Amino acid sequence: MTSWTTRPYAYDNDSAEATAHHEALASLLDPVTRWRITDLLDLTGAHCLEVGAGAGSVALWLADRVGPDGSVVATDTKPGLIPDHPRLTVLEHDITSQVPPGGDYDLVHARLLLNHLPQRRQVLERLAEVVAPGGVLLTEDFWPTSPHEIVAHATSEDDATLLRRFHLAHLRTLSEHGSDRGWSRRALLAFMEEGLTDVRSVAYGGTWRGGSPGCQLLIAGTEQLREHLLAAGLTCDELDRAHELLRTPGIVLHGHMLYSTSGRRPSTVDGAR
Repeated sequence: MTSWTTRPYAYDNDSAEATAHHEALASLLDPVTRWRITDLLDLTGAHCLEVGAGAGSVALWLADRVGPDGSVVATDTKPGLIPDHPRLTVLEHDITSQVPPGGDYDLVHARLLLNHLPQRRQVLERLAEVVAPGGVLLTEDFWPTSPHEIVAHATSEDDATLLRRFHLAHLRTLSEHGSDRGWSRRALLAFMEEGLTDVRSVAYGGTWRGGSPGCQLLIAGTEQLREHLLAAGLTCDELDRAHELLRTPGIVLHGHMLYSTSGRRPSTVDGAR
């Protein structure tokens, strides 16, 4: 049995790069996530569940906005990076093997989680089951840019070729850890099959210039996976050079698209009026 079968998630909150990884994620994606959530429901007094909360940037934002009558539960297999907040309960929890804590949440949210989990359909079913009638399930996952399209601009063809090889090795490593690159576009159908209503996906993306949060995300993520990328054929010098390029403003990448998929649990049984 391969190691990712028992522990599929590629990244580790205990790694030296975890803080930089989560800071880049928050800078890049929190504005989109906040916009989607506020467009979907009024958070005042809401009870929310954040699964795979990472360093807790979304959970803390939710806790600030639910007010004194609301609450937020944030879970992660390694929740040690999540700060305290009076309206936030932090739990160590593995969604791949345990049912979500509590139930009847007005909002259940998971970002960059399901695409990494081989058990994504079972996990989606668990998440949908704890949404309150009329409540919202929101998941967000990347549609990764293909290696041959990743480079929008590089200062030389050699640098562009290296970045394409680097990106291919990264994607292959994630796939070996159970990631599904195509999940984000299939999530909408999966939501419908779970019986959710008002299902829709919103896609967000843009270019990532060297040194930007998107490129910092790639650096922090691949540094955690360094040994895997070396096993995939990159040399230490090539990996270090790729990281140097990702810090260089003259480099521009076509960033991954984020698919933000939402659905509501029906307020009435079988949609009866």
